[in-house]
Amino acid sequence: MCAAHGWSVLHTIKAWRILTCAHCGFAQIDPFPAPTSRAEFYSSAAIETRAVARIRSRGARVTAFVRHWLRRLSGRTKGTILLRELARRVPAGSTLLDIGCGSGAVLRLARERYHCTGIEISSDLAAQARALGTVVAVGDFIDHSFGAQGFDAVTMVSLIEHLRDPVLALRRCHALLNASGVLILKTVNHGGVNRRLLGAHWSGYRPPDHLIYFAPDTLRRALQQIGFRDITFRIPLFNDSFYCYARK
Repeated sequence: MCAAHGWSVLHTIKAWRILTCAHCGFAQIDPFPAPTSRAEFYSSAAIETRAVARIRSRGARVTAFVRHWLRRLSGRTKGTILLRELARRVPAGSTLLDIGCGSGAVLRLARERYHCTGIEISSDLAAQARALGTVVAVGDFIDHSFGAQGFDAVTMVSLIEHLRDPVLALRRCHALLNASGVLILKTVNHGGVNRRLLGAHWSGYRPPDHLIYFAPDTLRRALQQIGFRDITFRIPLFNDSFYCYARK
């Protein structure tokens, strides 16, 4: 992120170390998994295995129960929060690309207001998203050809922490946006209160699933270097994630 040299070990979790840059605070796991393992990690069998493991965890069950009822009572979900922020920044009828669209949580709501396209590395999840009647490509958005098409908005929700080269990913988002297009990004907050309180037990540390960890200041620095402007954040207190909005 900052071109400085020198990492320090923040935590050791199973077979991985959490390294942090002594200069800027950017963090990543060590070692990284093999590049070819990413598609395998999101196969239907691997997704089911992780889901079963979470269900068996008592702590995860309690957390999921509380989160479910808080969302029902407030009427706010990941998709509704994102759509509200999109509506504030992007006019109806604009083109939207949802990167890492999964089974279509964002597309399900956004398709009523925008001309939506999705891309997903898991063919199984992409098939579920296509059932919504939305165009969804299968593959890695870094090297996927969208032709001459540009987008008025790009969303990347809970994805960048899974990527080996976040700067390359952000450059690709910048290239895919039309002039004055908007990037909306959600990621785990390495600078947040929960991470500082829980240390190695923080839920955002999920090696080898999560590879890299931004705080708002390190993400701002990366976006500015790439050429994004009007960068703002929504950072809920005691939340493991934050939202970022940036304009090309």
